Amino acid sequence: MSLRGKEVRPLIAAEAHEKLAIMAEHNDVQLAEFAAGLLEKAIAYEWHEVSVTLERSARLGKRWKAVESPQPDMFRERK
Repeated sequence: MSLRGKEVRPLIAAEAHEKLAIMAEHNDVQLAEFAAGLLEKAIAYEWHEVSVTLERSARLGKRWKAVESPQPDMFRERK
């Protein structure tokens, strides 16, 4: 199986992994494929909330550092 996108390897709790395996088996899908789909849905949901906040903030004149710069503060050199 070739990768269709970027690779991410999150560590999840054993209980969550067991539930994930049961859901994947129930849907007759490989565990990794099912997990990827579930993660993509969660990202889409979270992105919607963030994008709405960014749009509302822009209308109010608020600028976010992540929008102004490609690097988050935690990766910037501190002086």
